[in-house]
Amino acid sequence: MTRMNFGLFRDKPMPPNGRSVAIAGAGPSGLVAAGYLACQGYRVAVYDKMPKAGGLMYFGIPDFRLPVERTEAAATLLAEHYGVAFHMRTKIVGQPGENHDEGDEFRTTEIALTDLRAAHDAVILCTGSWRSRRMGIPGEDLPGVLSGLEYLFPLRGATCGAEVCASPALGRKVVVIGGGLSAMDAAQCALRSGALRVTMLYRRTIDEAPAGPYEIGLLQDNGMIWKELAMPLRILGAEHVEGVEFLQCALGEPDESGRRCPLPQDGSNQVVEADMVISAVGELPTLPLAERLDVHKVRKGASPWPRMTALDGVFVAGDALTGPSKIGWAITGGLEAARSLEQWLDHTQGGR
Repeated sequence: MTRMNFGLFRDKPMPPNGRSVAIAGAGPSGLVAAGYLACQGYRVAVYDKMPKAGGLMYFGIPDFRLPVERTEAAATLLAEHYGVAFHMRTKIVGQPGENHDEGDEFRTTEIALTDLRAAHDAVILCTGSWRSRRMGIPGEDLPGVLSGLEYLFPLRGATCGAEVCASPALGRKVVVIGGGLSAMDAAQCALRSGALRVTMLYRRTIDEAPAGPYEIGLLQDNGMIWKELAMPLRILGAEHVEGVEFLQCALGEPDESGRRCPLPQDGSNQVVEADMVISAVGELPTLPLAERLDVHKVRKGASPWPRMTALDGVFVAGDALTGPSKIGWAITGGLEAARSLEQWLDHTQGGR
């Protein structure tokens, strides 16, 4: 097994520089920020609501894509060799009792962001995207309807304790809604766990799907039924999911993403039978005190220091800033935030 190493620049940390940094979130952006700052001699504390470090690398990506042992080894290396302190099952919040997000079952402690900032020289928020986007259609609250995260993360989370239970697909007729990698992973896991039938509905064509024709083709070879230009209209059922009604669409003009917009066709309603529906239509960033951070300004590059929010000394990186993205982009963002933080501290406190 090749071990990942987030201490990218030095074989061992520099001598302590007397500065303390907190990182909220132990996903790829948080881990690389922790590795960089630890190498530079900072005392680094990482907080995460989950019982294991890695974020969605651990809890959202199936083992056949990224073996769990690699992620665990990377966190162990940061702790044992670079001195990073991990505080797991600890959620950083704006206010107590905030909206429940996927994975919150694991937390045992909450710390207010303002308290965290007061205890450290600076903070980096790498809290990711743990709130599933809703479809906004009738029936999506029926038993048997799960978000992509609700279906995927218990498959890993069940190994960490009894807080959550996985929803097995054995013998079920599963409909997956979406066309990104999370949708592909959900479909693949359902197939591997013995689903009777797996159907994927996507509102554009295979050429517009974020996952791409290759990934979709592999799943079709394994038995998945692909239905494109299919826009979900409602989830059918009384006490439990019984099916999905969808509209057959055509494609119109491109939108701001450059992809053509689906145009529903009148009288083209169809129904696919289902007793499990997995809605993998994306996730939303989960930032504490989001209303005070002015993240839109950060995204535009208009903040005084790159990736610093409207709260002095609080930086942001990864999916918490950009929304769901690739691991490589999250790592780049975490590294940029760590470097900006270092430059800001040198400016405000004087160089080391």
